[in-house]
Amino acid sequence: MVTTGLLLFGLFGVILSHTTHPGRTCPEVTPFPNLTLDKVLGSWYVTHQFDTDNTCVRWTLSQSEQPDHLNLLENRKKTSLLNIFGYNHPNTVSADIEILNSTVPAKGRIDWSNSPSGKADFIIFDTDYESYMAVFECNIAGFVHRRSVIILAKAPILDDIYLKRVQRLLTNMEIPYDELDTISHSACN
Repeated sequence: MVTTGLLLFGLFGVILSHTTHPGRTCPEVTPFPNLTLDKVLGSWYVTHQFDTDNTCVRWTLSQSEQPDHLNLLENRKKTSLLNIFGYNHPNTVSADIEILNSTVPAKGRIDWSNSPSGKADFIIFDTDYESYMAVFECNIAGFVHRRSVIILAKAPILDDIYLKRVQRLLTNMEIPYDELDTISHSACN
């Protein structure tokens, strides 16, 4: 019984940072045109994300040894219910991003090391390369699909002008952003 409870808590933890929607179809998201991948590599603060209670989330994007692949390393500070039961929720998670078509480098598939539901669409839909970047993830899980929007910045706090821009883009794509949570970086090391 305890094992079943831990498994359920574990699955709940993986589902966080996404919203779940009926149907096996992800919404159409337009990839950022003519993205230069080299310009988005490096360290980013995750300033906003769908349905999360994480703090101090950072992404590091780097070139993979495999052609048409990127490595993503996510570091976060997480206090989880799972910690009460002795389950050490990972604070560092890795992912492999495969760019499926080199003529559309802003669109790929991401494979998170801790995701039981498999690969997800990974679409960079906006960036200015220097201040912010907006990413949409979606994967099919049974009869539903899971979505997440991640807004990243080069500084711990995102300028409101970029947040409003991303919200406007999401509205135009008919993707509600009411679950977009702010991620605090105030108590980070």
